[in-house]
This record gives sequence, structure tokens and C-alpha cells, in this order.
Amino acid sequence: MDPYCRYDLKGFSNDLGLPIEDIADLFSDLIKEFNSEIHEIKTYLKKKDLEQLKRINHNIKGISANYRIQDIYEETLKISYALTKSNYKDIETLYDNFFVVFENAARDITCYFRRKGSLIT
Repeated sequence: MDPYCRYDLKGFSNDLGLPIEDIADLFSDLIKEFNSEIHEIKTYLKKKDLEQLKRINHNIKGISANYRIQDIYEETLKISYALTKSNYKDIETLYDNFFVVFENAARDITCYFRRKGSLIT
């Protein structure tokens, strides 16, 4: 594991049998997808559309587990629970925290690949 990144991206790369450059492309796509999902989340939060929020959260939860982004995965578990209780105030607070966790994760992942000589956008 890289001491400068809290995620085991090299291990992920090894497990898939792909070079780090290809993994950079996967994570670039992941960050773009999550940014798109976050835009949708904000729209559905305003509309208080819990069904759509459940759908998006389920998607992010699965992807973050597959990519080993543990802190995002843990946030989605908390959100899932709040969504089952339909406590809108808690849901908003948890999503606010999720947005911060995502921004930190995206920054860390981007920096990791930059140090490895791969640019992700």
C-alpha cells in the first residue's frame, strides 16, 4: 500500500491484473460518474425524492465497495439507514458529510495517480 494514499490502489490494480495506467482510467471514470451522481443527489434532495435518493445511494454503495473506497462505502451505509427511516433532516446532514468525504477521496486518488505519472481528469 502506498504510504501517501489511504486507498490500496496498487492492490486493486494487482487484483485486477491491470497496469496502474489502466486503473487510472477506471478511477477517472469513477470520479466523473460520482460527480454526476452528486449532481442528481442535490436535485433529488431539493425535491425530497427519497426513492431516487435510495436508487443513487445503492449505486454508489456498490461501486465504492467494488473499488475499495471504504470511507465512501461507509457513508452510503449510514445514508441507507437514514433513508429507510425517512428522516429527511438526518439524510441532508449525512449527504453533506458524504460530499466532503467524496471531495477528499477524489483529491487523494487524483494525487496518487499524479505521483505515479498518470493524469486523471
